[in-house]
Amino acid sequence: PTPTLRALPSSMSRPSTARENLSNHASITMGAVFARGAFKDVFQGHYTSGPREGQKCVAKFFNERARMLEDDFYKSELNVIKAAMKMIKNFNRGEFINRHIYLNQPEIWTMKDSGRPNLCEPFIISFQKFNSNSGWVDHDGTLWNQVMQALSHFSYHSSGGRLLLCDLQGGIYSDGAVLTDPVVMSMGREFGPADLGREGIETFFARHECNGYCRREWTQPHRPSVFYPAHEGTSMMEVPTRHSRQRLTHHH
Repeated sequence: PTPTLRALPSSMSRPSTARENLSNHASITMGAVFARGAFKDVFQGHYTSGPREGQKCVAKFFNERARMLEDDFYKSELNVIKAAMKMIKNFNRGEFINRHIYLNQPEIWTMKDSGRPNLCEPFIISFQKFNSNSGWVDHDGTLWNQVMQALSHFSYHSSGGRLLLCDLQGGIYSDGAVLTDPVVMSMGREFGPADLGREGIETFFARHECNGYCRREWTQPHRPSVFYPAHEGTSMMEVPTRHSRQRLTHHH
């Protein structure tokens, strides 16, 4: 039988998929890096206005490695969120589970003193990673972990085999799960350096094991092959320059 999660009250309608800032101002603690990714440094703070006033938030700044292509990175990041939001909305509408999956919706904010841009979004508690773009999976045995693997599978099926939503990470709340910083992989490598293209999609499915939340009719690549080693961190192509070819690197 398909595992189930505690149901929402029947009187509640499906909420929005986007988890937004609902604020225009925040105070960010710049003294120490809260977390660090391949191209971004994350700093913690709190909102100082709006419905979220007093709640925690994070500001993500592109680091020196990405600074030269900062404008391109912001555009790529927001394109990934837009595509991911659509796939998660479709998954929620399918009611494959009786809970809701949200996605943080970052906005480009600027620091008052320096004018430096950043991506601001709500803080996520009990942060964990569910899978990566190389097919690594956290085998912790929880139902939510299984749901996330099914979400990745569904994204490929619902996009007609063109896209794959992966590198899923976030936190579990009483009313559902909240994700942030996902990766979208595409056949044409349309979504930035973490988009490993067809080879990445095949590698993911070569390691994917369907569970009780996947559906038999959901499509997947025929006899997928492994092109990349499995890493918990995000695997990505090096940022290309005029004199270099892309190569694969791994980041946590």
